[in-house]
Amino acid sequence: MRGQSKPKYCVFCHPLELDRIVYQDPDLLVFHDIKPDAALHLLVIPREHLGTIKELSPDDHLPLIRRMHALGQRLMEENGFAGDNARFGFHRPPFNSVHHLHMHCLGLPFKPKRAERMFPKDGSAWFMPAERLIEKMAAESLV
Repeated sequence: MRGQSKPKYCVFCHPLELDRIVYQDPDLLVFHDIKPDAALHLLVIPREHLGTIKELSPDDHLPLIRRMHALGQRLMEENGFAGDNARFGFHRPPFNSVHHLHMHCLGLPFKPKRAERMFPKDGSAWFMPAERLIEKMAAESLV
């Protein structure tokens, strides 16, 4: 993390209830959001503590973001959510509830409907679609 230290306590750095976990490997963990905003709401996180999208380096973290997105897409497709029925993205600081990088994977429809404002398809001041973050990081990368 650029210029940031790990917080004293991070809820995502501690063990989760096993029934919430849907995928894990040495680098990534995917689990059900504790307060789902859609028919299916998964979070993809790196096991390594990273802060927010503002703290990412294109050269260091673009492969991670691409892998998180590909994994999220695969898991959503396996559960019947693809194309316009799926949305992927990150909240922008200071609109993060947890200071540990996490990508929202949402299988639509939103539940409740008002949750759509939190995760707009085209992004907003508080939400960055994963596809747009990847494009932005790729354009900034020196590799």
